[in-house]
Order: sequence, then structure tokens, then C-alpha cells
Amino acid sequence: MDVGNIVMFKPEGTYAKWFGGQLGTVESARYNKKGELYLRVRWMSPVKYHDKYASFSHFAATNFVLFDNE
Repeated sequence: MDVGNIVMFKPEGTYAKWFGGQLGTVESARYNKKGELYLRVRWMSPVKYHDKYASFSHFAATNFVLFDNE
């Protein structure tokens, strides 16, 4: 996954309750010390997370799939 890609948060896992199915644009992609890819994603629409709205988030790339609207 690269900067500029549109991604969708997978509808599974701990954060799926809030972020599952949400679309966002990758703003940055970096590897941690373990070699795992993490993404900073700017959400297309702010996501309600508990009592606030998140306009961007940082998650492991494994939580996302590339979105193809074709």
C-alpha cells in the first residue's frame, strides 16, 4: 500500500466496530522496528470513535484492503 491509495478498514478485529468498512486515503506508510507496515489514513468522513470523531488514524496495514471502485 502506498501514499495516495484509497483503502478500506476490514470489517473484523478489535476496531471494526467503529472503523470497519470506512474508506480513507493513505497519507504515510512506515515500517516499525519489527518490519510491520503501519499506515496513517485520513478518513473520507470523520469516524465516530467513542465520544469523539477521528479525521485520521494510525493502524497496521493488515487492517486494510485496497479499495477498487471499478
